[in-house]
Amino acid sequence: MRCFAGFFRFSSLKTSSVLILLSAVLLFTSIHTLHPQENGIPPTVVSPMLFFFALCIICMLIGIFAVLGGVGGGVIFTPLMMGFTSIDSYIIRTTGLFIAMAGALIAARPYLRKGIANIRLLMLTALPNVLFSIIGAFLAVYIHSSMGETGEALIRGILGVFVIGISILFICTRKRTEYPETGTVDAFSKCLCLDMSYREDSVGEKVSYRVKRTLPGILCICLIGLTSGLFGLGAGWAIVPVFNLVMLVPLKAAAACSTVMISLGGTAAVWPYILNGGMFPILVVPCLIGMTAGAHIGSKIMMKSKPSFIRYIIIIVLLCAGIRLCTKAFSMG
Repeated sequence: MRCFAGFFRFSSLKTSSVLILLSAVLLFTSIHTLHPQENGIPPTVVSPMLFFFALCIICMLIGIFAVLGGVGGGVIFTPLMMGFTSIDSYIIRTTGLFIAMAGALIAARPYLRKGIANIRLLMLTALPNVLFSIIGAFLAVYIHSSMGETGEALIRGILGVFVIGISILFICTRKRTEYPETGTVDAFSKCLCLDMSYREDSVGEKVSYRVKRTLPGILCICLIGLTSGLFGLGAGWAIVPVFNLVMLVPLKAAAACSTVMISLGGTAAVWPYILNGGMFPILVVPCLIGMTAGAHIGSKIMMKSKPSFIRYIIIIVLLCAGIRLCTKAFSMG
């Protein structure tokens, strides 16, 4: 536990310094020598400096809404960028994985430090999540390299339908169980010894819980990992409901485990994208800076806002982005 907490504490403390260093390198080195149209980025009439800060502001706003709505930044960033820009989807998905990974690294620190994350449950579910995230990433590489324009239209169309499905899921699954009643635990879950307890500061006492329906939960995690790697989305919108509603983990512990798993799955899935040329600092660096700043701002104003109102805004944004992706896919096809 201490090793996990130390790693995430080091990552969150150093994130700002690393991003500032990367942005300085980006602004004062070879940015002007890029040929964006050849690399899947449409040409722009604005200066690289203006483009850099515009992306920072856009991603900062996305980060604020993502925190207030309880979702990862990638699930908002990727559909919006793919639906309303002409940037190659492969580059956008690479950037989306970086955003999801960075946000999870920052958010995971307090959960691990307080011992809320269930390490045994993470050890069990992280491996299938990482494995299927990598499979999804390699599938994305294959589609991008072998199918060309058809693959681009296919990815946008499938993602459009998927994003619309996510927005419907947000509408239909408002139920979240803070402390679910487990009841009888199946034999498979009992053999794995996943029971755990943590101290809940809000009530000032220890909360103990038992995990059940482990096998269906693992199968859901595999599907989520495949989707995350293929489309470059953060998976918090799906992992939390699986832990909470399927495996009956308390909501706070489910959120803690989900946050750690996103960072692990995103770190693994992003490498096939990088090795095949999907990472462009001109996009990644300002997006990371903006998302980091937005996450910090959103966390500070979260207590003063109405989550339901923010939730409906995110649902509308996802619906618009999904419809736009579908229409764009039909026009490309």
